[in-house]
Amino acid sequence: MAHHAETNLNYVLADILQEMAPKSRMKAENTRVLREGRSYQPDILIASSGRSPVIIEAEYEPARDVEEEAKQRLGAKPEGQTRPVEAVVALIYPEELETAGDLKAEMNQAILKYCFFQEDADEAAEEPIRFPETGWLEGTAEDLSDMVRMISVPQKEVDRAAEALENSIEQAAKVLDEDAQTRPEISKETARLLGMSNVPQTRRMACAILANALTFHERIAGMHGGIRPLELVCGALNPQSAMLEVWKQILKINYYPIFAIAKDILTQLPSDLASAVLSQLRPAAQGVHITNAHELTGRVFQRLISDRKYLATFYTRPNSAALLARLAVSKLRGVEWKSRESIAQLRIADFACGTGALLSAVYDVIASKHEREGGNTDDLHPVMMEKVLRGCDVMPSAAHIASATLSGARPDIDYGDSKIYTVPYGRQKDNTVKLGSLELLTRSGVIALFNTTDPGRATGRHGEETATRIYVEMKNESFDLVIMNPPFTRNTAKEGVYIGTFAGAFAAFESTIEDQQDMAKRMKSIQSNTCYHGHAGMASAFASLGDRKLKPGGVLALVLPLTAVSGKSWQKFRQMLSQKYSGIEIVNIASSGKDVSFSSDTSIAECLMIARKSGPSGRRAVHKPLYPEARFISLQSSPKSIAESAAVADQAIKSKETRRLDEGPHGGAPMRIGDEFCGSSISAQVMHDGSKWGLSRIADYSVAQTAYALSQSKLWPPGFFEGRDLKINPLGNFADRGYHHLDIVGKPPQGPFDKLPPSSTATYPSLWNHNAKNETRLVCEPDSQLQMRPGMKEKAAKVWATASRCHQSLDFGLGSQPLSVAFTDNKTAGGRAWPNVIFTDQRFDYPFTLWSNSALGLLLHWWHGSRQQPGRSIITVSAIKTLPTLDLRALTDDQLSLAEEIFERFRDREFKPAYIADLDQARADLDRAVLCELLGFDESVHVAVRKLSAKWAAEPSVRGGKNRPDSALAV
Repeated sequence: MAHHAETNLNYVLADILQEMAPKSRMKAENTRVLREGRSYQPDILIASSGRSPVIIEAEYEPARDVEEEAKQRLGAKPEGQTRPVEAVVALIYPEELETAGDLKAEMNQAILKYCFFQEDADEAAEEPIRFPETGWLEGTAEDLSDMVRMISVPQKEVDRAAEALENSIEQAAKVLDEDAQTRPEISKETARLLGMSNVPQTRRMACAILANALTFHERIAGMHGGIRPLELVCGALNPQSAMLEVWKQILKINYYPIFAIAKDILTQLPSDLASAVLSQLRPAAQGVHITNAHELTGRVFQRLISDRKYLATFYTRPNSAALLARLAVSKLRGVEWKSRESIAQLRIADFACGTGALLSAVYDVIASKHEREGGNTDDLHPVMMEKVLRGCDVMPSAAHIASATLSGARPDIDYGDSKIYTVPYGRQKDNTVKLGSLELLTRSGVIALFNTTDPGRATGRHGEETATRIYVEMKNESFDLVIMNPPFTRNTAKEGVYIGTFAGAFAAFESTIEDQQDMAKRMKSIQSNTCYHGHAGMASAFASLGDRKLKPGGVLALVLPLTAVSGKSWQKFRQMLSQKYSGIEIVNIASSGKDVSFSSDTSIAECLMIARKSGPSGRRAVHKPLYPEARFISLQSSPKSIAESAAVADQAIKSKETRRLDEGPHGGAPMRIGDEFCGSSISAQVMHDGSKWGLSRIADYSVAQTAYALSQSKLWPPGFFEGRDLKINPLGNFADRGYHHLDIVGKPPQGPFDKLPPSSTATYPSLWNHNAKNETRLVCEPDSQLQMRPGMKEKAAKVWATASRCHQSLDFGLGSQPLSVAFTDNKTAGGRAWPNVIFTDQRFDYPFTLWSNSALGLLLHWWHGSRQQPGRSIITVSAIKTLPTLDLRALTDDQLSLAEEIFERFRDREFKPAYIADLDQARADLDRAVLCELLGFDESVHVAVRKLSAKWAAEPSVRGGKNRPDSALAV
């Protein structure tokens, strides 16, 4: 029997990796390849043009020395390479390969263990960064090849280049700002070219576009005849004229998305101003020496997008884009990744493409798959640009960036037309209004402009002006993948930047109130048979657009606000998914504090949604079950690197373990990167009626399983092997709720009252606002009074008829507020924070208040509420009736009398904020009184519920980033 030495395995692995990355150069067991320590013999050295070299050090298990050997290779400078080694892989071969018969075949199938090391950006750090921090990644040679491709990006160089470009853009923009003071018409023309407002931010964008063009100019210099490098061009007597002449030559070759707008901007600048701007930008552009220069584009441009405050378009972080793209592409069926012709049949769209982060991530995943299967990525680039990828955006500058980013993936490869479009938005010359990509909701195509902001121009194959406008056909059910991070704006938003707007969703680009009104009417005319809802916002309309354009078997992949999972206004969206899709996956972040989103510049909690549209896919059929299951993945934090995103996606795609919501409080299926816990997953049925999905932002799924069981009338805390019966029903089955606050004090004729300061002699007292300092006891004092408006006696009587003693918290600040339900000694009107809960039997007031403020009551409020904002559980007035609560009708007269006695014992007790309910002695005593005295459970149930309380209080969505005091568990 053969016994293979490690050197043999290194040669074979190098051959396999070479086949998967044919444009790289693999050297195995070579001496004299490192400049320092020429006798060192790296096991495998991988070099790729424009990337940092990567070294692999490998040993058989138990591989005691492999990590130290790997770390010693960091910073090494291979012969013939301009860059040092920034990443080293430590690899463990499984012992069974030592006696393999067909070594190459078995190596291809073997599960390898590996980690990698990179130098810490902090120069004071004594140790390099290890990924994963502990333990090992596990995968095949194909997975290893994928990882090597990611870590070979010269990150230090990318960081330096990005910083230099940003600084040069800022300096150039200052030049334009100063000039705008004396020659304002120039800045106005610049703004017109970009389709943006004449503000400093627009001038920064103009400089960024010029910097981008200069960077690519330098990159392609010498690739085509007559394209001189920047040093020679800018050395001319008139650098502006010389630059424009070269850019005209470049445009004859193509590269239109990158250079057309840049040429227009540079053309209209006076020569002195142009020279000053070019002198600021050129050095940074010349300093970019990386093949993947397009990776800089999104990082620099995303900060400069004008009108994001109104459009609510947030740049998708590259790491998040990589995660969503990998999960989405993994669901595509029937694609032969080795075949360029098979890939060419794909149609992939982003109808709100922004800077192109998602399309770029999808491109990268597909190119990686193609290359690992032995394909040639040179041949793939024209196919991706001309046939596969489609992008639309209402912002001309964003469409430019997206085009430039995608083109820059291979700037040395020519192609024909790309399919990135600026779509009309707002008031048009014919006085109609357009809604951008959403016009496609009612038609199979749209009149669009190709990468230009000038309505009088569009482009043909090589950028020449050929038509006033072009018709872009995007038929229904024609796309294999629709991937988007759509705008989240809502017409109902009236706060912050939306003050003074009529329809916040349409307030961008300095639109007038009349424009907004007409756009809102236009939206109303095209929203029929969609899942659009005004409170959900424009994202729900884009979700419907994606659905309409997807073919059966196609994949929908979205970045959405977390309210999409549980918000009532998103019910039609969930209904659409449950009725028409399978393989539904929802990824969210369960961490504390602000790390709850996948986009930059926002603290709004977000989720990734991926699903496959039911119907035929290739030769296979996707069958819709009676009640489809969705898989929910809660990550501990957002991925911090592309490599981490890949590892998370790999875990999600390959995981075979399934845990279910309805199987008891045993937790979800753990997900690990190496030995590090990174999240967990759980599956649950989703109803066709679109009812809420409560499995969002949950770190410990045993808490969710307990909450779900409780909502189904089963008290089943963690640690119990079976549950106890406890009757739970929606509150609306035996109670009514009060009015929305605008129906009380809204502008006449909506509201019959005015709200005034409190008074001890108030005729109509009200509990209106949250004030945590005044809400530490079960009994609260009214903080306002109402005064009836003249002529509104009848409506005032109806409103006051709903006054009660129980008040439900809507916006429950778990980090500061103790009470889920407040009690007032006398009937009191509700308010914005504390609407009324009305029982026909007033004896129910006492057990309802006790239950709602016990650990189980807090749990159900949290389970029922939205957890979009850290440390808050939010329900709406209409959702009060669906709140699961103790069915008070099941209590006997004796229990109701006992409840009043317990209430009197606790009415003056001081309670601590909900997020430390487990450390609150008053809450512990209340739990014992409710569970053991009122409901008759034994002490073991109380102990289990207190431990459950500790689990719940540890949930990041409960803590909201707040530090917990050091204290023993209160029992």
